[in-house]
Amino acid sequence: MSRDHIDAALLLALAVLVLLVPHIWSGYEIKLATTITIQAGLAVALGFVVGPAGLVSLGHAAFFGLAAYLFAMLAPASEPANLLNTLLVAVCGTAVCAALVGAISIRSRGLYFILMTLAFGQLGYHFFHDTGIGGSADGTYIYFRPEVRVPGLDFSLDGSAQFYHFVSLVVFAAVALVWWLRRSAFGSLLVAARDNEMRIRAFGYSPYMLRLVAFVISGAIAGAMGYLSAAQNGFVAPEMLAWHNSATALVMVLIGGKDTTSGPAIGAILLLLAEELLQRATEHWLIGIGLIIVVIVIAAPQGIVPYLAKLFPTRRAQHA
Repeated sequence: MSRDHIDAALLLALAVLVLLVPHIWSGYEIKLATTITIQAGLAVALGFVVGPAGLVSLGHAAFFGLAAYLFAMLAPASEPANLLNTLLVAVCGTAVCAALVGAISIRSRGLYFILMTLAFGQLGYHFFHDTGIGGSADGTYIYFRPEVRVPGLDFSLDGSAQFYHFVSLVVFAAVALVWWLRRSAFGSLLVAARDNEMRIRAFGYSPYMLRLVAFVISGAIAGAMGYLSAAQNGFVAPEMLAWHNSATALVMVLIGGKDTTSGPAIGAILLLLAEELLQRATEHWLIGIGLIIVVIVIAAPQGIVPYLAKLFPTRRAQHA
């Protein structure tokens, strides 16, 4: 099987697994599955710029946290917020921020781009941590989950299962968008700009604009995941924007496989499940996480999904 076939098969398997979760688990496990699904969406968003665009960002947690804060600011204290309105504002606001950050950062490359995104991310963190906006260092609470309010339909997300289904729907849409973009003409141009910038310029395309559009899309998706996280937990804090959350998402992307759509999601599921199980087993769980990452990097340096593709070669490769 080719890498694309493995990627598609894994995405289908993940979709089936997500749909089965409410029928298998309940209570705390549903909450855990919701958290993992949101983090998988964040990893897929980051993977879109790390893979096709070749942009290693350490600032995506800022977009994640910014959307959460926008939701907290828009949410009334005495009644549920309108989900469609607040989600739209949070995602669009994050997209504008990503455009501003990207417009400056993408002019740098390599380590300097990483440094720029890290700096912008920490700027966002300290903005909410050091000022009185959004509760300062203590954060702020969101007392009600948003609800869907359209003419003829009022739908509450108070129940764990209902909220999980909504999160799954949003993440499915985000993953489908990334999957389509990776395989579209835009995705091909993005990869071409990454691999041979001079050639893509010769064809009349701007590598800068291609990367900027990808960065904005990725930031907007990260913002949608931040909105969902805030709605799930009913609380936002500056730590949501901290650089180590961007680094964790980057680890998920790299161990799963940055050049696939399913890879970052696989990395998120593996890392968060390992974290949950090790925390139950020992107080030294971080050592276990470190060992798992080391083993994966040594055994599958390109990521888990590309490694699986090598285990199941195409028929053409088998007959060669």
